[in-house]
Amino acid sequence: MAMTTALAGVAVAHPDHGDGARGSQELFPGEGVATEKQHEGDEGHLPAQQTGAVRLVGKAPVVNEAGITGRVADVTAYGNYAYLNAFREPVCERGGVHVMDITDPAKPAEVVEAFIPTSAGSYAGEGLQVVPLKNAAFTGDLLVHQNESCAAQVPPPATSGGISLWDVSDPRAPKPLALHVGDTTNPDAPGGVDPAPNTVHSMRVWTDDTTGKTYVALVDNEESTDIDILDITDPRAPVLINDTLDLVTLFGVDQETPDTLTQIFSHDMDVRKVGRLYVMNVNYWDGGYVLLDVTDPVNVKLIAESDYAALDEEQAARGREISPEGNAHQSELSPNNKFMIGTDEDFNPFRVSATIDDGPYSGTAYAAAQAADTPPIDAATTVTGPTTFVGQACGALPSGTGTALVERGVCSFQVKLDNVRAAGFTSGLVFNSAVEACATLINMAAAGDIPFLFVSRTTGLQLLGLPGVTAENACTTAAPAVPAASQATTIQATFDGWGYVRLFKTDIPKRAGREGSISQIDTYAVPESQDARFADGFGDLSVHEVAMDPDNKGVAYLSYYAAGFRVVEYGDQGINEVGSFIDEGGNNFWGVEVWKQGNQQYVLASDRDFGLYIFQVGKDGKGPRR
Repeated sequence: MAMTTALAGVAVAHPDHGDGARGSQELFPGEGVATEKQHEGDEGHLPAQQTGAVRLVGKAPVVNEAGITGRVADVTAYGNYAYLNAFREPVCERGGVHVMDITDPAKPAEVVEAFIPTSAGSYAGEGLQVVPLKNAAFTGDLLVHQNESCAAQVPPPATSGGISLWDVSDPRAPKPLALHVGDTTNPDAPGGVDPAPNTVHSMRVWTDDTTGKTYVALVDNEESTDIDILDITDPRAPVLINDTLDLVTLFGVDQETPDTLTQIFSHDMDVRKVGRLYVMNVNYWDGGYVLLDVTDPVNVKLIAESDYAALDEEQAARGREISPEGNAHQSELSPNNKFMIGTDEDFNPFRVSATIDDGPYSGTAYAAAQAADTPPIDAATTVTGPTTFVGQACGALPSGTGTALVERGVCSFQVKLDNVRAAGFTSGLVFNSAVEACATLINMAAAGDIPFLFVSRTTGLQLLGLPGVTAENACTTAAPAVPAASQATTIQATFDGWGYVRLFKTDIPKRAGREGSISQIDTYAVPESQDARFADGFGDLSVHEVAMDPDNKGVAYLSYYAAGFRVVEYGDQGINEVGSFIDEGGNNFWGVEVWKQGNQQYVLASDRDFGLYIFQVGKDGKGPRR
């Protein structure tokens, strides 16, 4: 791979949660917006391997009448039971939570009759937890999972979105306590309230042992820079207590440079007690990793935040200078709170770089989001040359060549793509309509054999050469009538590797009002994930989640998708791999969690295409780094 210069192109092949605006959903029923791009990837895997002191204890498939592939998501465990979320792939049927009996770790098995269903049209993905509660309102074991919707619906049914709470005191007979609760506030809706809460990507529960109150923090997909906090002390009657926790507005955690870091939203979080404080570590995608004091969940305070470097460290170590992609996905603090490992998830090993090539905006870079089922922009596919403005493309078009420039609206994205393809164009760019959220990038639910991408209204109007177009006025500027001249463009890809791991040193005060810090020590990546020869045909080589060993402040466990289960040592000197596992036929791991049974410790991992894996990890003789 030749040396490349630092690129400012924007990659949006990773999950697109919108920009927090409600206008980021469909303009009308059936328009065709793919609301979830995450966890869709290539088939294939690295060779089977088992290294270090990793031992597979047992494994068990889940039962799902809609098929297994892609159907397993996050994992948690409590007592002698594990719980695995049922994702939406390949079709949105039978979403919910699988209950697994792990009393004998060598012979785990699903308790089929205990399956916890989501409501029709919903599924569970990233966000699952079981906690014991004992208060005046409820005593027992509480399971909480998030809800996402399979397709945008206007208006959404009341039985969608939010979180659902179940009594699993008897894991073989779960009982619903409260379903689909969350943030229903919407100033534009009648009475300021939506019929259903916003969909939720992830969540985390904690109990304040001083007050006895139990809270849950939600990743709000529709107000994506916002973190919602509910009081669930009475799990039958949750109460929204904080809907204003926007880390950009309150604490300025976004990062101006490099200008690739444009996707700012909350993705995941964890909460633990440190001294007298309750500390939340938030993964804020391109905004980096953030530590918050949530001791008073209504008045949250910033402790510290991280910033990305000017260059991607793993690519720079291999002689390629390219800006970082961001993608702070999930993290955990070490048992002594002195370290933190964060996982940067990246499902596309190529960086999309798009520019306007002539006219008054020549040289302007822009972001482009690829349609759900169309040829990706990669090493073999580049869009370059003149564009032709064809209006909204809702009817038959005159014959054309090259790239069609299309305005959003009136008809579905699939109709637009079909008409563009039938007219002879070899690619298409759809720019957003004149709505309040016209800068939002969406993932179009459209299928075809030509590249088809979505861009902001600002980009579309600049490609049309309209004078004085800026992000501030684009949403109120009309597009010209057809025919109208439009400018040439180039959209190409550069290899930038799959997602990898960051090790931070953390300084967390134990009392309120004191400053803390997050400083990066090292990065770690599976070698193949940074090698262009493994960009295709080996599955998704991105990291997904991390679980810290609670008894050993120098060991952590990682779930990679097609790169398997990994064990790392970490400390002041850095981070390095000491063990791994990939099964015969490959793995596709999503979640990873440490679970204890008596004096025995195990590590659970959820395989998207199979079910549950149970590992034990022994000492390798080297001892952890300190």
